[in-house]
Amino acid sequence: MKLVHRYVFSNVLRSFTAILLVLSAVALIAEWMRFGSIISIKDIDLLMLSLLPVATFAIPMSVLFSVLLVMDRLSSDSEIIAMKASGITWHSIYAPVLVFSAMCMVVHLAISTYIGPMAMAKLQQRVMREAKQKIYSFIEERDFQTMFRGLIVYVDAVDRASHELRGIFIETFGAHPSVITAKMGYIKLGKTRLTLTLKHGSIFTSPKDIFRYVTFDEYTFSINANLSRELSFRPYDSATLPQLRQMIRKNPNQDWIKEYHSRLALPVLNLILGMIGITFGYQGPARGTRRRGFLIGIGTIVAYYMVFVLSSRLAKGEIIGPVAGAWLPDIIFGLVLAALWIWRSKS
Repeated sequence: MKLVHRYVFSNVLRSFTAILLVLSAVALIAEWMRFGSIISIKDIDLLMLSLLPVATFAIPMSVLFSVLLVMDRLSSDSEIIAMKASGITWHSIYAPVLVFSAMCMVVHLAISTYIGPMAMAKLQQRVMREAKQKIYSFIEERDFQTMFRGLIVYVDAVDRASHELRGIFIETFGAHPSVITAKMGYIKLGKTRLTLTLKHGSIFTSPKDIFRYVTFDEYTFSINANLSRELSFRPYDSATLPQLRQMIRKNPNQDWIKEYHSRLALPVLNLILGMIGITFGYQGPARGTRRRGFLIGIGTIVAYYMVFVLSSRLAKGEIIGPVAGAWLPDIIFGLVLAALWIWRSKS
């Protein structure tokens, strides 16, 4: 019996590892496209670090596909029939799969609650330091930039080699809004702040209905860039579960509450998907069914994504609460799984 357990477990583990490596490679390419303008090939450790938060999505997908493919192969090769003919029960065949799914759930829970946020905190710290030094990478030519707080910046041309901006148009907001134009300028990184120096330009402002137009040869002022938004860093990404709980106590933001419960709900999906893989993976001894597991896996992932998006939209629209929005996909898939098991047991 132990040999059967070890055989099934090792097959699932090998398939899981291969699928996880493929998904990690795809995620690595996506992260490279995201941070490629900021970090270089020598910062490969940062890209590897960014894969830890991505693992919260890659692990459940790998569990589903590995179980489906292994059970489908055992069915197609009549190995399950041979095991049953030898007196091995269904529970003995499925037990290693459930144990493996439970192990993935525990690992996933550790990543989503502690390891992932700590890795994201380290990633943000390194990337933000590099980003400030490469601020020109974020400035697009002939486009309105909103990453600078209180400013809308338009630049006609960017010379990244000489760190020079040409054809600058700036609109400021606040108590005294103004419009600033300049022929050229550059951004300088200080120890604690960024400064923008403009040359050969003009300032138009109208405080208290008094119109003022001033020209200058050189004009320097401090700017504050919201690089976290440009890099899609959310405030709670680097917060561990206890830290996120403290944030919610101080400010019960609905998005934060949903994120808190999502970090607990998503790991449970590993167990549900493992059982779905068992349910659909065994197709009997018929030949030519090996692609069926892959198709079922794609359909399951698409269905979960649709339910996940729907629950998120309902929670954002305050039709359901953030807690229900986080747990609704697990509840729906759990109910569907229970109905399938009852139907198969009766048939």
